[in-house]
Amino acid sequence: MAGHDHPLFTRIYSLVAKLEDRGSVGEARTRAAADLHGRVLIVGLGPGQDLHHLPGEVNEVVAIEPSKPMRRAAQPALRMAAEQGLNVEVLDAIAEELPLPDESVDGVLFAFVLCTIEGNRRALAEARRVLRPNGKLAILEHVRGEQGSLSYWSQRVVSPVWPRLGGGCRCDRDTRELLEQEGFDTSGLTDEVLVNLPPVAPAIVGTARLRPDRD
Repeated sequence: MAGHDHPLFTRIYSLVAKLEDRGSVGEARTRAAADLHGRVLIVGLGPGQDLHHLPGEVNEVVAIEPSKPMRRAAQPALRMAAEQGLNVEVLDAIAEELPLPDESVDGVLFAFVLCTIEGNRRALAEARRVLRPNGKLAILEHVRGEQGSLSYWSQRVVSPVWPRLGGGCRCDRDTRELLEQEGFDTSGLTDEVLVNLPPVAPAIVGTARLRPDRD
């Protein structure tokens, strides 16, 4: 899907992801994925940074990644996963149209992805569709800063240009509210500050679950 191919951003993000993995962001990836088990869908594989943070209870992964440069960048991480006995299937697909049957995965992981998906409401509806009953949604996402905070104002200032610099990232989305509107219980998510760069400092980390009252 050529529209998702950004070779320069891929190179930059792959480097940044490796550097961040040594600190609070890497630790947050581990915590976000901690409750996953069985067959897991990773939405937006990127350079594969999430793979080595998955707990041992995960025995199969299907990952979607519409960017060809990102799929190439993920090859070392995929080889490492294979060496450790983790089967990972990578699909050229988008979050809004998942090529998976209903109720076919035990968990779905979104890590710094919902901020980039244009149709993020549709993406969450698709995640809800493929999750099995009692399935878990693992979340690590940039979110809108608290109103009046430095992050909030910095997001307002950079919002016209940030998506072009950050591979489509819209860091000022109220993702917790969106999750709740789409039928997820967000009480398992915590609000945190993971980096010292104000526009992307606020984040939510943890596990969301399907509300039993959702139609």
